[in-house]
This record gives sequence, C-alpha cells and structure tokens, in this order.
Amino acid sequence: MNDPLCGPCARASGFRKPIPEDFYEDADLRAALENYDFGPVFAAVRQHTGLTQLQLADLLGLSQGRISAVERGERRLINVRTAARLATVLRIPASLLGFPASHTVTGDVIDKEVSWLERRDFLSLVTAATLGSSLNPELARLGSLLPGQVEPVTRSRIGAADIDAIEAVTEGFRRSATAHGGGLCRAAALTQLHQVRRLEDAPCSPEIRTRLLVAIANLARIAGWHAYDVDDHDAARRLWTYALDTARRADDHPHAPGLTVHVLLNMAHQALHLERASEALHLVQLASATAANRKHPVSTVTQGYTSAILGCCRAALGEPEPTHRALGQALETYAAADPAATPPWTKFVTDVAIAGQQGYSLYLLSLSRPEFAPQAIEKLTSAATGYGAEYERTRALTLPPLASVQFQAGDIDAAVATGYDAVNAITGLSFTRGYARLRVLDTVAAPHHGKPEVAELREHIRTALTTAA
Repeated sequence: MNDPLCGPCARASGFRKPIPEDFYEDADLRAALENYDFGPVFAAVRQHTGLTQLQLADLLGLSQGRISAVERGERRLINVRTAARLATVLRIPASLLGFPASHTVTGDVIDKEVSWLERRDFLSLVTAATLGSSLNPELARLGSLLPGQVEPVTRSRIGAADIDAIEAVTEGFRRSATAHGGGLCRAAALTQLHQVRRLEDAPCSPEIRTRLLVAIANLARIAGWHAYDVDDHDAARRLWTYALDTARRADDHPHAPGLTVHVLLNMAHQALHLERASEALHLVQLASATAANRKHPVSTVTQGYTSAILGCCRAALGEPEPTHRALGQALETYAAADPAATPPWTKFVTDVAIAGQQGYSLYLLSLSRPEFAPQAIEKLTSAATGYGAEYERTRALTLPPLASVQFQAGDIDAAVATGYDAVNAITGLSFTRGYARLRVLDTVAAPHHGKPEVAELREHIRTALTTAA
C-alpha cells in the first residue's frame, strides 16, 4: 500500500482533505481501477478533496478537457506510464492497476516495468499492434521493451522436444538467410546459440546428448553463414570452427559426419569468395577425407555437393579438365540421391541449385578462358530463372556472374539488363557478400565502356558500391 498523502502535502497540492489510507478499499473504485476506468476515481477524489477539474488536471499533468472526458466515460487512460503517474500522485495502490505489489511507483515511471502477464491492457495493446500503431501510444516504445539477455530456464532434464525446438528455430534462420540475406537474423541466431549452448550440461540420455550436439553444431553453422553473408569473415570462421568441434563430439550420431563435411565446404565456399582457391581446395580435400574415414557414411547429396565445390576450386585455379571431371562426378552422384534420406542442411540442393553450381564453375573458368562463357550462360540462366522467392539471396548472387558471361559472349543488351537486375537484387537484401561480385562485373564490363548503356550501368554499379561502403 502506498502511503496516503499527508495533510500538509495535500494542502500544498490544493487538497482540502488528504486521501485516507483506506480510500481505495471502496468496492466500486476497486472495480473501476481493475478496468483502468479512472472516471469514477477522478470524481471520487475531487469530491473528497474539493479539487476542481482544472486543479486535478494541473496536478496530474493532463488537460481539463481530458479529465472531463474521462469522468463522462468518453475517454480511457490505458497508457502504462500515465497510469503510473496517476498512481504516484493519487496514491493508488500499485496492485489495483495490475502492477506487481512489491514494486513502487516513482515519478512517472515504474521502478520495474510491469509484467506483460500482469498488465491489464495487454489485449488492447495486442489489438493495436495487429490493427495499427496509431491506436496505442505504447507501440512506439515496443523496441525498448523487448527482453534482453536473460538467464535460461534451469532444466532438470531435456528431451526430444527440446531438440525438435532447436532444429525448428535453426531451420527458420536458414530460410530467412536464403530469402533475405543473413544480416537480418544474425544477432538473433547468435543469441539463440548462446542460449542453447547452456543446455549442454543438462541431464539427458546419451541419444538426446548426441542429438543436442548436432543441433548446436548446425545452429553454429547457420550463425557462421550469417556472419559470412555480411563479410564478417573472422566471426564466420570462429563459428564454423566451433561447429566442427561440437559435431566431432557427436561422432556417434549418424548425421554428424555429414554435418562436419558441410561445415568444411562452407569454409571452402568462403575461401573461394576471398579468392583463396588453393586454401579452398585444401578444405574440400579435408572434407573428402572426413567423409571417407568416419564410421557413418555421409549422404549421397553431400557427396555430390563435395564434388561440385571441388569443381569450383579447380575452375578458380584455371584447370578445365579437372573442373569438368568434378562436375560430371557431382551430376552422377546427385542422380543417385534419395531426397527422402537427406539431412536438413542439404535442403538447398535442388535441380536449380545444381545448375547454378555448374554455371558458377564455368563462369570462373570463363574469367580466364572466355570460350566457356556460352556454357556458363545456359546453366546460370536456368538457375536465375528457376530460383523462387525463398532463394532470393542465391538468385541475387547468380545474376552478376550471368551478366559477366553475357558481356564475354558479346550479348551487350542482355548483359546490361541482367546487370541492372543484379544491382537491384543485391541492394534489396540484408547482406554485403554480393557486392564483391558486382565489382567483378564492373571490371568485366569495362572494355565495353564506350557504349552509353554500359557506361550508365557501370555508374549504377559504382553508386551501389559507394552507398554500401
């Protein structure tokens, strides 16, 4: 219970009589406060203290018109900060307004934000959030009310449902990244990773333990890919290294070797992006050795993906014959794959993705051997037109290489059109990795700068690069 306003303080505030300690014991007032209906409260306070509407308005920091409207039942005061201020001035017990009774109300803020389980205007706020922010002023500060880092709930034991939840969240992060770029959910994925890591010490069966480790490793892999998407290469490598170590500790799980291979191939992908082809080749070779030396075989799709990345490495090194051998092996392996038997981290491997992998390898070859441009155009066009909205990031990354090989093949009109599409797609996503491919496109387009349409495209590319920087 808040202390009642003392006699001298009440008189200084314009009260003729102080508010007694039991003032809000009245059943009608308690019912009104429970519904945030301050009309009866204002009327009762004014009757008891002798305040006019104008005096009460000055005391509460409201307008006289608003006091009048509330008393007539035409307006409601549901803002939690306004309610806190009224509770302070009128000495309304905090518990009657849905605030925790153990917390005091000071000034116009609550010492501790009212629990969203206890606030009585929750449904009103949810309705406002659903229908539009103009309906409730609280929505403007929702960002400041989001929970920060919190201690995880102590678990006496974890089970299959907990692992299912981690896997579902990880899949959500993966889908968000492929559709919108990894920058959008990067912080959320890292926060989730920090939380689930703390479950490692929770009691569980050996089977659940290995599933947990695989789930954590895959979440770390996705978080690493998010970092890679925004060119935080150091963070990506640290996360992927952690994923490798965690997957290793789950070696008894049948999917652990395949996950380990995919993490290594992610690292190889990054090395290719950084133009470290020899390093990428070493990582692919390590992935192949890992797949061969684990007690559980990796999936057929994983084997095919390993060959595809090997083809990219050979292409980046300017080796046409080894490139074609690797791509042929990838196609042969993919053809034998059973989609129903593939783990979640291979879901991106579709016919469209396979065409994109082939096209990208041929594009890398074409940078030093332009005769490979026509083959690259066929594969990259198939990929660019085949990716749906759920793979918009991959489509965006496919467009600059496609425009580049179109320039090399002499199809200037198509190259310019694809180039504009590439800039618009990349700048519309939450990632920075695609800008490196725009720089290569600008270089490939340079010999055609004499054409006005090419000069305009290059200016468009440079504007995008400058803005991103």
